[in-house]
Amino acid sequence: MSYKSTILPGKDRMIILDLFTATTLLVFIILVTKQLFYNRWPGGFHIYPPGPPGHILVGNMLDVPAKKPWVHYANWAKIYGDIMHLEAFGDHLIIISNAMLANDILERRSRMYSGRPYPGVGELTGWNFALTLQDYSETWRKNRRTWQQNFRPDAVVQQHSAITQCVGIFLRNLLQTPENFMCHIDLLSGGLTLSSMYGITINSGNDDLLVHSKKTLHTIDTVFSPQFVFFTSWFSFLCFVPSWVPILGLFTQYIEHVRQLCHEMQEIPFHKVMADINTGAINDSLVARLVQKNMADGGPDEEIQRIKNMASTAFAASADTTLSAIGTFFLAMAKNPKCQERAWQEIDEVVGRGQLPTFEDRKSLPYIEALYREVMRWHPAIPLSVAHTATEDNIYDGYYIPKGSMVFANIWAMTHNEQVYEDPYQFKPERFLTTESELNDDSTILAFGFGRRGCVGRHFAEAVLWLTIASVLSCFKIESEKDLNGKAVDIPESYSEGPGLFSYPLPFRCSITPRHAEVGLLI
Repeated sequence: MSYKSTILPGKDRMIILDLFTATTLLVFIILVTKQLFYNRWPGGFHIYPPGPPGHILVGNMLDVPAKKPWVHYANWAKIYGDIMHLEAFGDHLIIISNAMLANDILERRSRMYSGRPYPGVGELTGWNFALTLQDYSETWRKNRRTWQQNFRPDAVVQQHSAITQCVGIFLRNLLQTPENFMCHIDLLSGGLTLSSMYGITINSGNDDLLVHSKKTLHTIDTVFSPQFVFFTSWFSFLCFVPSWVPILGLFTQYIEHVRQLCHEMQEIPFHKVMADINTGAINDSLVARLVQKNMADGGPDEEIQRIKNMASTAFAASADTTLSAIGTFFLAMAKNPKCQERAWQEIDEVVGRGQLPTFEDRKSLPYIEALYREVMRWHPAIPLSVAHTATEDNIYDGYYIPKGSMVFANIWAMTHNEQVYEDPYQFKPERFLTTESELNDDSTILAFGFGRRGCVGRHFAEAVLWLTIASVLSCFKIESEKDLNGKAVDIPESYSEGPGLFSYPLPFRCSITPRHAEVGLLI
């Protein structure tokens, strides 16, 4: 048989090609349909939560916004509901926009939703020391236990002296150069952690340790973004390309750079503590006390590593969260003078002008407490939570949430829910008060997260933020600057848009002046 005789006639060949094309298309449709509607649940057909329609193969990958994703998700929630599903290249994202649902899923079912979706990225970049980013495991449980022992409410009381001292420095800096208040906030957040954790005193926002920690922290915005996680998952071979290889080696260079930053942030301040211990220098920091206790008890080396991990995590985590919350406080006061006046009245009646507020005054200052809660609600520092991971297949309210799904709590949507908070975009501390001016039962700070992955340093953070707010209000008047005609200059309510975990107010100008003549002597 000749070669030519094996070739089908043109008409028959077209039929075969059409049949092949149709079969391929049918298989493709079946695969896509299975991807969209079926799942790995044995023997069943289940429906994902509603969400925006995806594109073929890539799903919603092109729909995931890089800027202000919390706002986009909140708008989508008005269309698709408070529990929403997105899919990108087979990865499932669940967005929860209602606090009650988040509590039901992430608190009550925390056993199934305490994982993290990117432990491999942590190992790759050196960020695996951070408790917040570690996957749910025995190692995580041991590390969390160390945190709980040293950051529970009664343990934080031991840090009140260090907090008070650092807030005092912050007040003096404000008095001397009020125009640099954002720099002073940076110094407060980083300086307080360095002092309480390591016994290190810094006097400038340009201190090398503080600058280094901010550089390290900002790498989180890249290495834990959905795009980076996806990239390392699908193109993991790039992690092994030598750094000297043109173009492709740039990825390896960046990984090595991040690993070096993380290593130095852990080791440099810790070595300072060990040097003090070895030379007998006075160091009453938390790390020094824990290390000395472990050495005296003959404890294991792994406990030293846990102490180191805890301290470096606290050092990194305190920077942008404190900057955001206290920056938001200054912005709110400059734009809402009546709130400030009511706060002054309460402080003057309860504390007086002859002394600064103390932690013992907190229960007697309900309006200051309400103002603190409103700061945390109005513009949460982390508007979209760090992702939880479903550790097993689960059905919730008839919807299927497959194992491995990344579950996000949209804190922004929850704190701006019009059904819960009237006029949610307005700053109104009185929403947390009863008609008798007592605190109501809405005491949950949603920004601290949910379940077993909630912020374990929240009691320390609350103490720092509350005392800072109360002390600043006791001493200063914050208002908009005036133009040449004496009219208040409007301050834009502008915040960083992402990508990244944190949202903080963009630089703005305001007037900060002493409330009374005794402020200089008081601080």
